[in-house]
Amino acid sequence: MTSLRKTVMNHVTGLLMVIGVAAAVTSYYFVKYEVNSFQDNALHEVAMAAGMVFRHDIEPRIDAELEDQLVIQMWDEAHAPLHHSGPSVDIPLQPELGYSDVTAGGERWRVFRSRDGGHAIQVSQRWRAREEVAAYAAAGASVPLIAAIPIAWLLISWAVKRVLSGLGKLSSEIGERSADAKDALGLQGVPLEVVPLVTAMNSLIERHQTALETQRRFVSDAAHELRTPLAALQIQIDNLRARELSGPSREIAQDLLDGIRRASYSVNQLMTLVRADASIESDAETVDAQDLIGLIASGFAPVAEAKGVTLTVVPQPGCDLHVRADDLRLILSNLIDNAVRYTRAGGTVSIGTQRFDDRLVIEVLDTGCGIPETAIPHLYDRFFRAAPVDIDGTGLGLAIARSAADRSGFTLTVENRGDVTGVRGQVAIQLSAMPSEALAPKAA
Repeated sequence: MTSLRKTVMNHVTGLLMVIGVAAAVTSYYFVKYEVNSFQDNALHEVAMAAGMVFRHDIEPRIDAELEDQLVIQMWDEAHAPLHHSGPSVDIPLQPELGYSDVTAGGERWRVFRSRDGGHAIQVSQRWRAREEVAAYAAAGASVPLIAAIPIAWLLISWAVKRVLSGLGKLSSEIGERSADAKDALGLQGVPLEVVPLVTAMNSLIERHQTALETQRRFVSDAAHELRTPLAALQIQIDNLRARELSGPSREIAQDLLDGIRRASYSVNQLMTLVRADASIESDAETVDAQDLIGLIASGFAPVAEAKGVTLTVVPQPGCDLHVRADDLRLILSNLIDNAVRYTRAGGTVSIGTQRFDDRLVIEVLDTGCGIPETAIPHLYDRFFRAAPVDIDGTGLGLAIARSAADRSGFTLTVENRGDVTGVRGQVAIQLSAMPSEALAPKAA
């Protein structure tokens, strides 16, 4: 994933470096040109002065560095040397008047030749001295510019970070929203260029909520409308079974009654799913985990006994939980219901708890048929059933449990057991966010 901030900063930093180097090179050549012009004029002036007056008794006499000293030479009309001052380098008299470049003594020289009525005058300067002056001048011009690059980088980084902070807040807000959030995304601090995107997202959220609400209303209305005729059919079938029927007729009536009961169970599950999807949040309350487990398990005891399944609750020290009890009750009910439903006669279902430092894990173990490996990725899909066809079910139980777990911040895990054939269902509840008085274990 590409970082917008990193991309911007890389491009801006590269641009600043190119500009800095280009400015330094340009400054060097411009300053070199100016210095050369200045030095050429200096040579000219020295030559003119030397032609008129040349004296050795000028005070104070300041000796320049060797590389900065000029070579001043004079010849008569016969080109016989009359004077030589400066470094002892033999620079021949140039045939042409004006400026020229000469190599002498292993160095390059800039030479200016002039003449008067009876003398030839020649003044020479090392090119190295000129280049040193140009380099110092260019450095003086470019160093501040180069030093400004990291300062500009910091300023631009701060500016980009400030601009992108609005996007960071927007990302956090989107990440923390639930699937059923209805509030529009805020525009405060969002860069102007991103406002159209946020506006479009708000419009999409509104349309999504409208579609969800329509779907929930349809499912709720359909389930509600089905409950009355199903109840009436069950009463009529009960009345029919109360009469004296022949063997085949009684079996048909029993099959009808079982079908009506399955349909009623499916309708009730649909109603539960609608309430779960609607995020109807109950207030958190303090409940004892062991008492809640025992109460829920007692409701399934008759069904387990009728199937020949042993249902046990492993006794553990009580632990108070500050949770939405309705959501936890819904999750445990679905896990226990599935465990009893998918365990054959003679099997066992056990419910226990494990206490860790920061969480409580409620575990439901069964010795049922297990889950096919191909079905594991689809366990929480609605209307998906991984059980054998001869076992009744709607495929909604785990979808409902998952919805309740997500809403309350629980961690729901359903997997095959590793010791025996069967399923392990776990609900992990974080304890760190609960009041401290609710975390102390109770005496058994």
